[in-house]
Amino acid sequence: MSENRKQNEKPVNIAIVGLGGQGVITLAKLIASTSFGLGKKVCFNEMHGLSQRGGSVQSFIRINEANNPIFAAEDVDLVIGMEKLETIRYLYLAKKAQPKVIMTNKYDIRSTHDLGLVVFPDEDEIDKEIARYSSEVYLFDALGYEENFKGKFKPLNVPVFAILTTFPELGLPEKESKDLVLDYLGRNMFIRQINKKAFEEGPKWLKKLEESS
Repeated sequence: MSENRKQNEKPVNIAIVGLGGQGVITLAKLIASTSFGLGKKVCFNEMHGLSQRGGSVQSFIRINEANNPIFAAEDVDLVIGMEKLETIRYLYLAKKAQPKVIMTNKYDIRSTHDLGLVVFPDEDEIDKEIARYSSEVYLFDALGYEENFKGKFKPLNVPVFAILTTFPELGLPEKESKDLVLDYLGRNMFIRQINKKAFEEGPKWLKKLEESS
């Protein structure tokens, strides 16, 4: 018990990377708010990059640390990648850290690709690079989740937040995290029900990727 407590009191540096419209900033706020509500020291910055839909977005969080939300890439413990290309871009900076990675299988080919202005890497090559620069890789099958999730509104950050409750080192209890989602994002009963279902669905679509031999 005391060992678990020590683990949960150890500073944890988290980088969330993705694209505008994927809920990167809201996900950071959910993690920070839940941690703070549990009495933890927390600091985070809201945004680096372009927040408009499709632009690169990064948010950094430090749990059990209250002085500075900015940390060197080589000190990151966990990278949450909402989109593959943004994930590998950050991992090139954080390769010395060999962080744990939780990523979605979203891969957004920018419009410049159609114009022949930029050659984008093959998705399998990105996966290999991500595995190369991380200690563990967990994949959230966002495409499968969205295909099976009924309704037009299919939140991406809520199921990812639910997934984070399954990682003991983050110390995010499932009940408190779920309650925060419903209170913070539940503008009306319809939205509450969608977010409740999204939260419950999240962990079902997560798997750990084995290292290739």
